[in-house]
Amino acid sequence: MRTYVRVIFNSEGADPQEVTKVMRELGFEESMGMHDFVYKWKNKAAIDEVLKLVSNMHGRIRGLHLNYEVTTIA
Repeated sequence: MRTYVRVIFNSEGADPQEVTKVMRELGFEESMGMHDFVYKWKNKAAIDEVLKLVSNMHGRIRGLHLNYEVTTIA
């Protein structure tokens, strides 16, 4: 199971290297292609676990002036 994040940067927002640092701290890895980051779950996660991960990410990137979209595939 994987959770993918696509980030849309703003020229007035955070530097991509800063965003990458935050995402790594949350357990995400960089990804090439349609998505910028991926979280690889060890086991199948419940929706509550996915929502907790996304909420944590949302809180950590608050103020960085980013837009993002999340896709989770079981």
